[in-house]
Amino acid sequence: MNKVFEGTTIRGTPGLYPLTAENLFRIGLAISLLIQVDREEAPILSIDSPDFVTLSIAVGFMNGGGTVRVGGSGGVGVVCERGAEWVVHLEGISEEDIRKLEIILFGRTPMPRKTGSDIGRLEPWTQSGKP
Repeated sequence: MNKVFEGTTIRGTPGLYPLTAENLFRIGLAISLLIQVDREEAPILSIDSPDFVTLSIAVGFMNGGGTVRVGGSGGVGVVCERGAEWVVHLEGISEEDIRKLEIILFGRTPMPRKTGSDIGRLEPWTQSGKP
């Protein structure tokens, strides 16, 4: 299996590992858990624009109980460069956080998922800075 993270980026072709919907969902879920457990703050993720990659991460993040903002700011940001090879930048994530994410992703401990009203939500972001 190929390496997922190169520093704080993920590179690949959407639909192929590591940019498969399932893998991106798990990455989003792991980021949400990392923020809640390690940083002990409300999980907020910002995505630059909705597409297959950013929304796959966002769905996993919301399943972990986090709030996703389209545009705007959050504790962690996902910015995607589209081209022959897509490059996903994780902003607000350190190299140490990446190691923790890898432990969450590849460890044997199950990642708890939220249910019902505990599932996070998607917020549009306006120019005024308020949803």
